[in-house]
Amino acid sequence: MSVGLMEYLPDPSEAGHGARKYSGEVAQGYDQKREDSPKWQAEQAIIESMLDELPFGSWILDCPCGTGRFFEFYHKKNFLFRAIDASADMLRLAAQKVVDPMKARLAQADIRALPLDDKSVDVAVAVRITRWLSPEDCQVMIRELQRVARQKIIFTARIANHPHARPIELFIEALDGWKIARNEQGYVPDYRIFELRPE
Repeated sequence: MSVGLMEYLPDPSEAGHGARKYSGEVAQGYDQKREDSPKWQAEQAIIESMLDELPFGSWILDCPCGTGRFFEFYHKKNFLFRAIDASADMLRLAAQKVVDPMKARLAQADIRALPLDDKSVDVAVAVRITRWLSPEDCQVMIRELQRVARQKIIFTARIANHPHARPIELFIEALDGWKIARNEQGYVPDYRIFELRPE
C-alpha cells in the first residue's frame, strides 16, 4: 500500500446506530468527556504497550478511529496509519490531529466491509465498537480484521454482566488461523483488551 495524502471515501451505505450517535455536539465533546476516565486511561496504556514493540514504518489500521485518540502515539512511533470511522463528524475531528498527512489516510467506511486489500496492514486496532454491533456482526468484524491484518489484531470487548456484553466464545468461534495472545483486564474485570496473533 502506498503512502499518500489523506483521502475520504464515500459514505458507507449503512452507517449504523453508533455512527449516528457520534455526530454533532456528541462528537465535538467526545474526548473531553472521556479522556480522564479510568476506562480511557487503562485502554490507552494497554493498547500502546501492545503496539510499542512494532518497528517504525509499520502500517496500522485504526477502526473505528473516533476522534483520533491514538494518532499522537502513531506519529511518535513513526507509524503509517489508515484511520476509518463510520461517522463523518468524528473523522473531521480526527483529521485535526494528523501531524503528517503523508503518513495518514482517513476514510469513512464500515468495519464489516473494510476498503482494504488482504493483508495490507501490520496491525488492526478496534476499540469500543463491539457494543454497537450485533453478535453476528462482531464475528463479521473479527473475520474482516483477520483478512486485512498481517501480525496483530487488538480489540476491546465487554464480555459479561452488561446488556451489550459479547462473550469471549463469540470471538473465539470467528478465529481462523489466529489465537488470543493477550487477554488483559481493562478498567474492570469484565472489560477486556485482546491481542490476537496468527497461530
